[in-house]
Amino acid sequence: MLDSRYLYLHEALGLGPMWLSQTAYLIPSEITETNTPVKNDTRPVARSAPDNSVHLQPVRTSHQTSPADITATQPANRHRDALRQIINQPATESVTQITKEDNTSKISHITTSDKLNISFESIPATLTACTRCNLHQERCTPLPGYGASNARLLVISSNPAPPDDSSRQLFSGEVGKLLSNMLAAINITAEEVFFTSQVKCAPNVSLRITDEHLQACLPYLSAQIEHIRPQAILLLGQIFSQLDQKILAQNLHNIPYVISPHPARLLRQSHLKANAWTALKQLRNFLQ
Repeated sequence: MLDSRYLYLHEALGLGPMWLSQTAYLIPSEITETNTPVKNDTRPVARSAPDNSVHLQPVRTSHQTSPADITATQPANRHRDALRQIINQPATESVTQITKEDNTSKISHITTSDKLNISFESIPATLTACTRCNLHQERCTPLPGYGASNARLLVISSNPAPPDDSSRQLFSGEVGKLLSNMLAAINITAEEVFFTSQVKCAPNVSLRITDEHLQACLPYLSAQIEHIRPQAILLLGQIFSQLDQKILAQNLHNIPYVISPHPARLLRQSHLKANAWTALKQLRNFLQ
């Protein structure tokens, strides 16, 4: 219920008429704008307003005007109708649709990497000057990876996390500790591993990885795989299971690989550790 003194408050606040409740109606006000008593008569509310304002018909102050009367006199408002459609649309449907579109986009657009003619040793310097995607504007520093250049195992995550970017170390903090414990469980030491990521820069602003980012960094990952030639590859993150597996295997130079939940996710969802252990046992078979 709106008091007539505040009918145009939305105009003073710069809000459009869509913010007026459809069920709002007027009640008699004891004081008018001129501070004179209101008589029981019928008179129009006349005031200049923009074309898209809500115009009300004469209001009877002798009794309350029903909401239905006011609503019936309001003109159609496309902004209000659009807002109603958004509110009435189920939220779960929207989230599901966006998730499916994102996954489909990743699956359909990731192809084999192009050649940059870069050597394994030159990757860090090349990444420092890299502007192949917009992540170079968000990162603190690119993270090419670290470890043994002749490693038996190549560990690949989807992308560095923002804490990794701040510490300038891939798999930093508790995530790195858990990853070391996971590898130790199958008798793999750090000296036998090269740690890297598919995307070399952390998305600090957008907080998401796109097809553009994946495509831009594939040549760097391809050069690393070609130089290291590991016995097996451990992919961390369920995003890899959403990709086309034939194309993924081709990008990994057809080296045997397993997909495990990321250690960062295992820290939040410990019930997934069983899935990680299954992947690690399979990985151990590839390394024997």
